[in-house]
Amino acid sequence: MIFAPYPDERNVINTIHKYRNEDYALLRMTYTMIDKNNLDANGILRDLLEKWGLVDFDLLEHGGKYGVTYDALFIQEKKTETVKVKFYRVANARGDRRFSIEKVKSRAFRSEINVGDLLYISVFKKPGGSPQIFFINLTNNVPDGTSICAAIGMDEITQKFEEIKPKLQMILKGGFFDNIKGAGAKAPKDVGDTLEALLGIETNNRKDADYEGVIEVKSKGEGRTLDTLFTLRPCFEGTRVAEYEKNDKNRVAAFARLYGYDSDKHPDCSSLYITIGSVDAPQNNQGFFLSVDDENGMVDLMWINPKTGKREKAAYWSFEDLKTKLYQKHPSTLWVKAESREENGMVQFRYKEIEFSRAPQFTTFLSMIKSGTVTYDWRGYVAKEGKYRGKNHGNAWRIKPYAKTELFGEMEKVRM
Repeated sequence: MIFAPYPDERNVINTIHKYRNEDYALLRMTYTMIDKNNLDANGILRDLLEKWGLVDFDLLEHGGKYGVTYDALFIQEKKTETVKVKFYRVANARGDRRFSIEKVKSRAFRSEINVGDLLYISVFKKPGGSPQIFFINLTNNVPDGTSICAAIGMDEITQKFEEIKPKLQMILKGGFFDNIKGAGAKAPKDVGDTLEALLGIETNNRKDADYEGVIEVKSKGEGRTLDTLFTLRPCFEGTRVAEYEKNDKNRVAAFARLYGYDSDKHPDCSSLYITIGSVDAPQNNQGFFLSVDDENGMVDLMWINPKTGKREKAAYWSFEDLKTKLYQKHPSTLWVKAESREENGMVQFRYKEIEFSRAPQFTTFLSMIKSGTVTYDWRGYVAKEGKYRGKNHGNAWRIKPYAKTELFGEMEKVRM
C-alpha cells in the first residue's frame, strides 16, 4: 500500500533526503500492529529488502520460527539505538508477510511509536559494504538533521555538483549567449543544447544523466509548462492494442489509431495529444486515467469504454521499469530557466535560474501519480488505416513545477 505522508511528515522525509537518497518504504501504525507486534510488510518494503539481498519472503517457510532477524537503527529525537527487527510469514494458508520490532509495546508506552504514526524504513550501505536497515518515526519523536546525518552519513553525489558549480555561476553571470546552432529560427531544444555546450557536455540522446552520467540537465524557456521527467513507452501485452497489432514495435502507433480523434492538421490521421492523470483528475476527455497497483507492482493506464462505461487496462508499466528509468535519468538534476531574445538574426539565451536536486524517491513518485501531480503525456498522430505514417513526439512522464521539491526533496539554488 502507498501511504501518503502529511505535510509535516513530508518535511522530515525531505530532511532525510539531504543525506541519503535510497529507496524507502512507509508504514502507518495501527493499534493491532502495536498490540500484536505484527506489522505489515507491504509490497514496497518487500521489494526494498529483496533488492538489498536481505529478505526474500517467497523463500521463507510459513511460521515465525522461520523468520529472518536483523539489527536495525532506530533514529530518534535524542538518541539512536540498535533494535532487533524480524521478518517472517504467518503460519496460515496465505503465509501473510509480516515483521516485528523489538519491544514495540514498550516503545508505544514511552511514546516513541504511537498509533497513527508513519514509519520511514530504508537501507544504506555501510563503509564496509554491508547493508544497514534503519527506520525513523516521521510523526513523533522526530530527529533533527544533525542526528540523522550522524547516524547514516551523507551521499557522494555532492562532489560532482561542487565540481560543476563554478561553471554554473559563470553562466548565470554571463548574460546572453548565442544559440549554439548558429543563426536562424529558434527550436525548443536550442535552449538546452546551448547550455550543455557551455557546460562542455556533448549533445546526444544518452540514456543516463547528461553530466558524466551523474547529473541530468533540464532546461526550459519562459512559461509555466510542466517539467519533463523522462520518456518511457508502456507495455501492451494482454490489451486491446496487442489484439489489434501483433508487432510490438508498431503498438505505440496502433494505440493512437485505436484511441485517437480526427486530426485537424493531418488529413486521414488520428491525433492523440492528451495529458493523463489520476482517476480523480484524469485531465483528458478521452476516458484515460492512471491507476497504481501496488500489490502487482504496476501502474496501469486505464480506459473507460464510452459505449459500456466499463473500465479496461489499455497499457501498463511495471514498477521496476519506471524505477529504473527514473533513477537512470535523475541521479541528480539541474533545473534551469532561461529567457531568449533575437539580435541580428541570432537567437540568444540568458540563463536566469538554476536549481539542483538530488535523487528522487520512487515511493514518492508513485504517491504523486495517485494524487495527479505526476502525469503522462501522449503526443502524436498516425494514419487511420494502412501503413503507420505519422509522428510520435515522445510520450513523457511529467511533473508540475511546484512539486519538484516533493519528489526530489529540498532543492539547492545556485547563486552567483
